[in-house]
Amino acid sequence: MDPQGKSVFLTGGAQGLGRGIVEKLLSLGAKVLFCDVDVERGKATESELQTQYGADVVFFHPADVSDDEQHKAAFGMAVSKFETVDICVNNAGILNESNWEKVMAINAGAVIRGSLLALEHMRRDRGGRGGVIINVASIAGLNVNPACPTYCASKHAVIGFTTSWAMSPGQKDHAVRWCCLCPDAMETSMLKVTDIHYPEMLEEYLKDNGVMSVSQVADAVMKLIQDPDNNGAILEVTLKKGARYRRRQVVDRDGVNDLVIMDTY
Repeated sequence: MDPQGKSVFLTGGAQGLGRGIVEKLLSLGAKVLFCDVDVERGKATESELQTQYGADVVFFHPADVSDDEQHKAAFGMAVSKFETVDICVNNAGILNESNWEKVMAINAGAVIRGSLLALEHMRRDRGGRGGVIINVASIAGLNVNPACPTYCASKHAVIGFTTSWAMSPGQKDHAVRWCCLCPDAMETSMLKVTDIHYPEMLEEYLKDNGVMSVSQVADAVMKLIQDPDNNGAILEVTLKKGARYRRRQVVDRDGVNDLVIMDTY
C-alpha cells in the first residue's frame, strides 16, 4: 500500500517511536490522527507537525488506550476526521515490571482492542475498503528476557494474536493485512525505565547489541505498509542486521491449511 493519500490511526504518537512513525507517514503524504495519554506532549507534537506538514493532515486526540471508552473514542475521531481509516498502527506500550496489570492492559489488551476496532471498520466483506493493521511488538516477543518477564509476555501475546488473525480462513474476504513489528532497543525514553529486574542484564545487552535510531525503525514500518504480500509477517529490526522478515504463512496442502514458520533471512 502506498501511504500517499491514506488515512492512519496510531496509538502512542506523542513521542518516541510513535512520533517517528507519524512523521515518516506525513512525509510520504499520509493523513494521521494519533492518540496518547500525555496530553501536554501530544498537543505540542500536534502543533509542531501541523506547522511543518499542514493543519489538515495531522491531529492529536487524548486517550488512555487501556480505557475502553477512550480508545474507542479516539478511533472514532479518526473515522470522523478522515471518513475512513486505511492503516492502523497499534504502537502504545510501556515497560513497568512492578505493575504487570497495566503492562498487559496497554501492551496486549489495547493492541487487541485496537486491532478489532480497525478490522470491523476496514473489512471489505462488511462494506469496508480493506487495509493494514500493524501491531508493534518487540524483539522481546521472539525471545525470553528475565529482566522484564511481564513485558516479554505481553509482546509474545501481540505476536500470537496478530499472526493468528492473519491465518484466518476469512482473510481474503475481509482484505485486511496483519503484520507485526519486532524492533530491538532504540533511542526512546523506554531505555531510561528503571523498574525492571536485573538492570545489569539490560546494560550488558545494550553493550553487545547497540541501540537503533527511531528513524531506522520507522523506515521498517513503511516497509510493512508498502509490501502488498506480507500478511502474517513478523519484521525483526536490529542495529546489526537491519530489517528482516520472520514470516508466518498458511500453505494449502490437499485442502488442509497448515501453519508454516519461515525465517526469510
